[in-house]
Amino acid sequence: MPTRLILRHLCFTGPDQPPAILTFERGLNVLYGASDTGKSFVLEAIDFMLGGKKPLRDIKERIGYDKVFLGIETTDGSIFTLYRSTSGGSFYLFEGLHQSFPQDVEALSLAPQHKKGKDDSLSSFLLEIVGLNGKKIRKNNKGINQQFTFRNLARFCVVAEGAIQDQRSPIESGQAISETAEYSAFKLLLTGLDDSAIIPAQKNSTLSQSQAGKLEILDEILSNLKEKFSGALPAAEELDEALAKHESMIAIEFQNLQSSESEYQILVSRRDSLRFKLQNGVERRGEIQDLHTRFALLDQHYQSDLSRLASIREAGSLMAVLPEHTCSLCGAEPKDQHKKSDCDGNIEAVVSASDAESAKILLLRRELNDTIAQLKQEADGFDHLIPNLRGELATIEEQIKPLRPALIERRIYYANLVDGRAAIRNELALYDQLVELQTRRSKIQVLLEAEGNTSQPTTDFPISVLDEFAQQIERVLKAWHLPGAERVQFNETDRDLIIDGSRRGSHGKGMRSITHAAFTIGLLEYCKSKNLPHPGFIVLDSPLLAYRQPEGDEDDLRGTDVQDRFYEYLAQWEDAQVLIIENVTPPDAVQKSPTTQIFTGNHNLGRYGFFPDL
Repeated sequence: MPTRLILRHLCFTGPDQPPAILTFERGLNVLYGASDTGKSFVLEAIDFMLGGKKPLRDIKERIGYDKVFLGIETTDGSIFTLYRSTSGGSFYLFEGLHQSFPQDVEALSLAPQHKKGKDDSLSSFLLEIVGLNGKKIRKNNKGINQQFTFRNLARFCVVAEGAIQDQRSPIESGQAISETAEYSAFKLLLTGLDDSAIIPAQKNSTLSQSQAGKLEILDEILSNLKEKFSGALPAAEELDEALAKHESMIAIEFQNLQSSESEYQILVSRRDSLRFKLQNGVERRGEIQDLHTRFALLDQHYQSDLSRLASIREAGSLMAVLPEHTCSLCGAEPKDQHKKSDCDGNIEAVVSASDAESAKILLLRRELNDTIAQLKQEADGFDHLIPNLRGELATIEEQIKPLRPALIERRIYYANLVDGRAAIRNELALYDQLVELQTRRSKIQVLLEAEGNTSQPTTDFPISVLDEFAQQIERVLKAWHLPGAERVQFNETDRDLIIDGSRRGSHGKGMRSITHAAFTIGLLEYCKSKNLPHPGFIVLDSPLLAYRQPEGDEDDLRGTDVQDRFYEYLAQWEDAQVLIIENVTPPDAVQKSPTTQIFTGNHNLGRYGFFPDL
């Protein structure tokens, strides 16, 4: 019985950071929950720790973490931990399971890439455990071989969301120069036989060394170019469809954003206008209050003057009727007084002047009272207006309050759509460049093959093996109660499944995802039944997409029991391991399992995501 691997834990640590840990067991493991909580990141991190070249995603939650530990157990009882920096590079191997850097355990350094003639790489170490180290697979149709690496194997056990819904065969990555090697790796798993016995075709002496050199350069450029794609190499129609979808979404969102911006700006303009009116009203009301205080003081002065003048008039009237006596003003005796002449002692003149002054002051006082009345009327208007303005302003503020965060979110969403469109355009440009280079390579290859004039070895793949493998997948799909899975065949031309007479890739994303999962699971079970080497674990991201985002009625599994049967089938596994990553909530029995974990996406409920909620 070949030795197999069992993932035990994935752990991220960093200075002054709480560790982010996920543990796994044999059999069925499920990770589900809200989007953007780190579920897919878990798969990417596992692949990264199995020698993946793609760097870890630079997400904000990962800031402060610099070490990754992947604990692994083998079915023969060995346990070890792989350590790697989050920046990539080489690995350390420690005996035992560790979630931090051990101080008393000797570390073995492992190179991140498989090198010919050396066994100090992670790939050689893992392949040695599963019994595939030293195997060779065909590199091209000339029969030239290459070393089989764990990366050739990883695509059959770690399947990301983009790959699981791809229209291509689960065997292929979409890289033309890798098709021969990928199919040879598939043959190695199904038969246990590698291609070391193939003798490469002899080169004709007339081969153009210049053309051969161009071919090597093009292969290197193509390989580097394909690494720039985020995930599996997409089809041109998928990129065009994605671009058209983004363009449509951007146009719709632009209109929505403009509408939201217009509504927001109208309210903000109205709010600013109300604030201006309120400020002017409050200031004017204050001025009126100050004027009223001053005018009240002036009125008091007028009243005082009128009282004084009234006293003068009254005194003058009394003095006019008194008998002759010494003048109270100049002191002249009656005989010396000149009553018919003007003098300061002319009481009638004084009384007359007092009356005139009183009339003038009364006129001023009436004008003052009129002004005070006008100010009071204006103040009453402001006393009524200001509360109304404040009430209206408060209403506007309440209307603006929910719009502001929604508008910010819409702006961010629109910006992300624009960034996404730019990324797709970039991938389209890369794809066009890739097609052009592949066309040039094909022309050179045709010239070289024509000059070589030698017979090329073919892939020796027994039809009976492919039929038996297809029957294994058919049993899996029937156990899941998948509609239309009455007959499954393997088409060697397309290197993919034919399900009930239809190509697997011709179905919607949901059906492609569930059938890709069946292919991967069926491959593991086939290897188990034949005692053939296989890593022994599988990680699948979003195999049940048809329950979440079906593409039409034929792609919709929500009215079936496929999900229940899917989990029931995998729950019976005891000598293999599978990790299912899903957004869709699993059945109750699966939710209650100790090997099921949920990322809630809620800061106040359970575990928020992979990294601790700080």
